[in-house]
Amino acid sequence: NVPDLSVYGVGFANNGGGTDGEEFTFPSVSAAAGDHIIIASESIGFSTYFGETPTFTSGFAAINGDDAMELFFNGAVVDVYGDVNVDGTGQPWGYLDGWAYRNAGSSPSVTFDISEWTLSGTNAVDGCLSNSGCSSPFPYKSFTVSVVP
Repeated sequence: NVPDLSVYGVGFANNGGGTDGEEFTFPSVSAAAGDHIIIASESIGFSTYFGETPTFTSGFAAINGDDAMELFFNGAVVDVYGDVNVDGTGQPWGYLDGWAYRNAGSSPSVTFDISEWTLSGTNAVDGCLSNSGCSSPFPYKSFTVSVVP
């Protein structure tokens, strides 16, 4: 359980331009173990595609598959997807018009490791009107964390 999400935030490093720092800070609300917290760039298109509204919206989340992302805790990076200093176009971690998904059981890291992620491939969702109707659906709300005894 997380009693106060405001200690977390995200940043989006667009087109290899380096870190932009924490661009979205979560509000001071709690989250329970098992909650899926979704950030989208806007609500209408997200709702149409996934059938429900995102938890939060931020224009900073308008990324296109060649941008790195950072998760912050108390202002420090604790997880990263991609390389903040490299445009993802043509990179193994790029997913233009597709998706990237952290593999269940993997853990946050400040060093990006592509083996901890599944990617749809470029243009995998072109022409898809909904996630459920897509031939390459995003594994929406399926992530689980391994619990260490």
